[in-house]
Amino acid sequence: MISSELQNYVCHEWTEKLLIMTKAMRKRDFTIYLGSEQTRNDIPSPMELADVEKIKHAFGTEGFAGRVYYQAVDYFIRSKVEPFQAVLNTWMRGAKAKVNARDVPFTEVITWCQETGDNQARSALAKEARSICAFLAPFSYASWKALLNVLEHDLGYPEYIAFCEEKRDISLAESGSHAQDFLGETRETYRSLVEPWLNTVTGISLKQASRFDAIYLLGLRYLDHLFPPGLTIEKIVNFFRKWGMDLLGNSSLHIHSKGILGRQSYCIPVDIPGEVHVIVGPLKGWLDMESLFHELGHALSFIYTDPVLPPEEKDFFQSGALSEAFAFLFQRMCMSGEFLQEILGLSSENAQTVSRTHALKWLALTRRYAAKLVIEVENFRLGRLKKGQSLYSEVMGREAGFYYDPETYLFDLMPDFYSLDYFQAFIGAACLWEYLNDAIGEDWILNPETGSILHRWWHNGNRLDLTAFLQETLDRPLEFGPFIKVNQYDIGS
Repeated sequence: MISSELQNYVCHEWTEKLLIMTKAMRKRDFTIYLGSEQTRNDIPSPMELADVEKIKHAFGTEGFAGRVYYQAVDYFIRSKVEPFQAVLNTWMRGAKAKVNARDVPFTEVITWCQETGDNQARSALAKEARSICAFLAPFSYASWKALLNVLEHDLGYPEYIAFCEEKRDISLAESGSHAQDFLGETRETYRSLVEPWLNTVTGISLKQASRFDAIYLLGLRYLDHLFPPGLTIEKIVNFFRKWGMDLLGNSSLHIHSKGILGRQSYCIPVDIPGEVHVIVGPLKGWLDMESLFHELGHALSFIYTDPVLPPEEKDFFQSGALSEAFAFLFQRMCMSGEFLQEILGLSSENAQTVSRTHALKWLALTRRYAAKLVIEVENFRLGRLKKGQSLYSEVMGREAGFYYDPETYLFDLMPDFYSLDYFQAFIGAACLWEYLNDAIGEDWILNPETGSILHRWWHNGNRLDLTAFLQETLDRPLEFGPFIKVNQYDIGS
């Protein structure tokens, strides 16, 4: 066998092995999220450092071939960090906050805050959560420290930022600067809107409010009295027939909706495009419908991917921003005035109340992830993993307006700079929205042609990241002007 043939054979073998591992790990994650127990036989064989080095030699670190290498790196890191994460998860599952003689599991704090309109109860929860986070912080730090040690001592990366920049082929300094610009451009408008919004809903001022009050505000449970009674997931997914998509008859899509109200939702593509699972809670209010549409945005982009694409273009991708942009496009769509009136049958007044409130939520969330990105880039640049609390509390307080306990910093820190994916996806979803407005018209939600355009977008899988997708497919840059325009924020007014 000549050298080039041998090289191709080696590359094919490793690609197939990693694809099998990818599907097995996703299957394992899926069963865990559904509450099933795992056995040793369910866990794929770990990726060894020698394997990673062989793959690096065979594929290199750049382009589509480099994606195979980073897929191997991700599994190697995961195998080293999971034992530390398991210890943290065990302590987190056992931790409880006591509020008004009731135990609130630490893992359910967000859901509890979303559903609790009692200001004093949320204030009490904030104090309890602060103490729990302070207790759990060493376990969280140990998990992060294990990751950084693997990068430095096993993989030879001097710092976390250098690894993430090489993996994503981006400049995090430029990304952070873009986020800073967005915060500066929207700061005045946000401040003028958030205070009266909070006061109307809760009766308290920003000076009195913590991030746990923000969770309640953004949860929208106080608007659930306007949610259409009797609305089911089956009725909702029938909407997609307008776009030529029969979701109920699609054997690749599996929707799991049993469980507790407000549980964490997920989309797990076990096999792209053949087996994709959406896990959501019961459909009882606006937050549940948002979660459903968000996960469907992920799911449809996977199940309509061209099955003949190689794993490097559909299964192995280092940024989730493109898929998140489709998810946010759907999430924003289902809370738009047009959808609420034409599809759900709300009155004009009620649709306006819900859609306007959701628009404020959208601005708050986008600013939150922009601020988180700025904080993470700065703290990792200075090597302040353990001492990044003060900057976190300062910047989040300034940009969100709510008080953020320094102790919660490590529990608000996202691996692989996923805060960048979220921030870019919020901005990118607005670019997609504006394109559909221009290409089809502002009634694109009801137009069958929308389905044809989405099919073309999804057909190419994850071949491109979000920035390249917008530029190559839509001839548009990733900029935040469309975000302000489509959400009807009159900046500078």
